[in-house]
Amino acid sequence: MSESLRKYTRGVYALDAVIQRVPDDQWDNPSCCEGWTAREAAGHAAWLIRNVGNLAAGTGPTPEQPEAEVLGDNPAQAFREIVATTMAALDQDGVLQKVAATPFGEMPLDSFMGIVWVDPTIHAWDVADATGIDHGIDQASAQQAFDQLSPVLDNLRGPGMFADAVEAAGDDAVARLIAFTGRSSVRS
Repeated sequence: MSESLRKYTRGVYALDAVIQRVPDDQWDNPSCCEGWTAREAAGHAAWLIRNVGNLAAGTGPTPEQPEAEVLGDNPAQAFREIVATTMAALDQDGVLQKVAATPFGEMPLDSFMGIVWVDPTIHAWDVADATGIDHGIDQASAQQAFDQLSPVLDNLRGPGMFADAVEAAGDDAVARLIAFTGRSSVRS
C-alpha cells in the first residue's frame, strides 16, 4: 500500500467513524464551515470521495449536486456505501498509477490522493464539532496534514475554500491544524 493510499484510507475512515455516530436529529446543526450544516460538510466530503472512486474505476467525474443532497435521507448508510464503492475501486492492480484528470491537472491517482487525503480528515472534525461528538483524529495525522498544508494553504484561502487562520483552542496538533485551516468550534 502506498503512503498516499494509507493516509487517504485513514482520513476516510476517520470521517466514517464520525458519520456513523451522528444522531439523526443532529444532521442539520450548523458547522464551522460558513453556510454549511453537518449534513452539507459530510456531503461535500462524500462527493469528493465518490470522485476518487470514479477516477479509480474510470467512470468519469461525479455530477455536481447540492452538498445537502449527496447523502440523502440516511447519511450514515449512504456514506458507508460510497466508501465501500470507492475502496473497492482503489483495490485494483495498477489503479494507483492510473493518470487521471484532477482539479490540479493530470496526475497519477496516487498523487491526487496524496493531496486530498486532508479533506476527509478535516471534515471529520467539522461534522464532529457540529454534532458534539469526538472527532477521533489522531495527533500524527493532524501533524502530517498541517505539514502538508503549511506551504500551500495561503494560496487556498478565500470564499468557498479555507478561511484565514484563527487562534488555536489548544496546543496539540489537532487544535493547530483546525485553527490553521480557519476553523473555530461552533460549540465555544
